[in-house]
Parts: sequence; C-alpha cells; structure tokens
Amino acid sequence: IYLNIIEIEKKAENFRQQFGGKIFVFPIKEDDPYSKYVVTMYTGEKFNTYPEPMTIEEAAAGVRMTLEAFEKDGWDADYERNVHFISYEAQVNAPSVTMRRLKKENVSKPIYQQGVDFHEKDGEEELLITARGLLKWTYVEMVDEKNPKAIQFMDGYYKLLAMRKYGKTAAAIKQEIRRFSKDEGIKWIERTYKHYIRDDMEVMNLMQGLKG
Repeated sequence: IYLNIIEIEKKAENFRQQFGGKIFVFPIKEDDPYSKYVVTMYTGEKFNTYPEPMTIEEAAAGVRMTLEAFEKDGWDADYERNVHFISYEAQVNAPSVTMRRLKKENVSKPIYQQGVDFHEKDGEEELLITARGLLKWTYVEMVDEKNPKAIQFMDGYYKLLAMRKYGKTAAAIKQEIRRFSKDEGIKWIERTYKHYIRDDMEVMNLMQGLKG
C-alpha cells in the first residue's frame, strides 16, 4: 500500500488541532472495514510518520516504541495525554474482524465503555481508544481468533499480575481465565486493570511481544 505521507500528516494535524496530543493512529482508508493503520508522531516542529501500513496490533507496538522514545528524550510519555487511537464506523462495524466483536457479541453489555475504553468527540465517528481498551481488544483476539500474538500478550499480562501480588502464579492465572466466559473475562480485565495496573505504559510495554 502506498502511503501519501503529505495527506496523512495533514490529517494528523487536523486531529492535533482538535484533540491535542503528539501520537496519532488512524485507518488509511476511513470507509474500508479492513483498512490498515498509520502511526505518526508530532515532534513539536513536524510529523514523523512510520513508512509502512500496520495492523491494529502492529500499530499498538509502534505506539509503545514511540512512547519509549519520548521517555528516553525526556518528553511527556503519558498515554492518555499524548496518544489518539482513532477508528471509524466502517472499522467498528466491520464483518469478520475483531472490531465487530468489541461491541456486544457474547457479553451482557458492550465491551467498550465510553469515557474509559474509548473517547468520542461530540458524537462524531472517531473513537479514541485507551490502553484498557487495547487490553480488552487483545483479550477478544485471544478468545475469538486464537491469535498467537494476543495469547503471548495475555501471558505477559498474567506475569505482571503475578508480580503484583495477585495471589497466583502466571500459569494459575491462565488456567483461571480459561474457565471464564467472555463476559466474565471482560469483567475480570476491568477489575484487575483497576487494582493492579499503575499506569498505561505498563500495558503498552506488554505490546513488545507483538513486534515482528
């Protein structure tokens, strides 16, 4: 896929004017349910755009690496302040992809909670996905698609919880999760994220396993 860097950075600048922030992730084609994503970073003077289109998982890993670069250079590396992860109605309602399942399939309420897992600007179609939202996304990929990268990511989450005095080993936590329905798993993520995760970067750091 050829990336029109000028158009991408123009669009990113529009998002920056609306939302603030420094890192912008959005589909290359708004109306394509299967569109790949682009990641671009505002340095204070210009945008630096990743040259290759990415899947949603690859884009998340790109965000993690970008925030690490921010931290190394002494910049503000807070996810909520700096990152705007945007999807459109076409991706949210796409058939046969993860987005379709994120809304309400096999759960008692929508998986994403507005204001916590995503933010919506004045009822418009753009969805800004948070770190907890990405964690839920990965869990659904593991359950529905048996995605190897998602399984690896969740294994990292279990290890993090075990280190945080969850009360079980990572292997025991994994066995616990396998017994859950998807509804129970989503509620478990909400509960553990609240009690054991100290900041969003901990989730983004787990994305390292999705590289490559």
